[in-house]
Amino acid sequence: MCINQRYLLSLFLCAFPTFLIFNLREKEGQTMGIFSRFLDKSKEGKEDEKVVFSPLAGEVVPLESVSDPVFAEKTMGDGVAIIPSEGKLYAPISGVVQALFPTGHAIAITGDNGISVMLHIGIDTVEMEGKGFTAHVSQEDRVEKGQLLITFDIDTIKAEGYETTTMIVLPEGEDLGNLNKTELKEIAPQEKLLWLN
Repeated sequence: MCINQRYLLSLFLCAFPTFLIFNLREKEGQTMGIFSRFLDKSKEGKEDEKVVFSPLAGEVVPLESVSDPVFAEKTMGDGVAIIPSEGKLYAPISGVVQALFPTGHAIAITGDNGISVMLHIGIDTVEMEGKGFTAHVSQEDRVEKGQLLITFDIDTIKAEGYETTTMIVLPEGEDLGNLNKTELKEIAPQEKLLWLN
């Protein structure tokens, strides 16, 4: 390598970090270089990595208010409940299905973000022995956030005398950080529901 090539290489190595940070001046002199954009995206990823999104559309209610004491007393973990307005349960996180009840009324997912989530459709609906429930995934399947997991017939559940209130709990949440819950009263699928910090 000749002297000129070494000089140019040294100049490039010194100037490149500055270029990354300060290049591409945008509107009204605001600096938004490639490097700062990368940092912004990294920050967004970290903010979302411990988020659980809503698996249902419906009314959000406190977990303590549900009529099943196992969930109301948080024996299974903390979380929230949703009274569904439609019979579709979506994946609240991307991950792997760790457990799926044969009756289709409950499912547990271990997320790529390290969070385990249990979803239980209805109160005592295990007694229905699968009637009105259709699972669209299997145990050990890989699922992506927003993927349809289970469909269920709200009218059938009610006609059998059961509540449709669905519990979303984090069995190991207290070990992962401080649990925050949405303040929304009505929620749509994939809106932010729970997050840890």
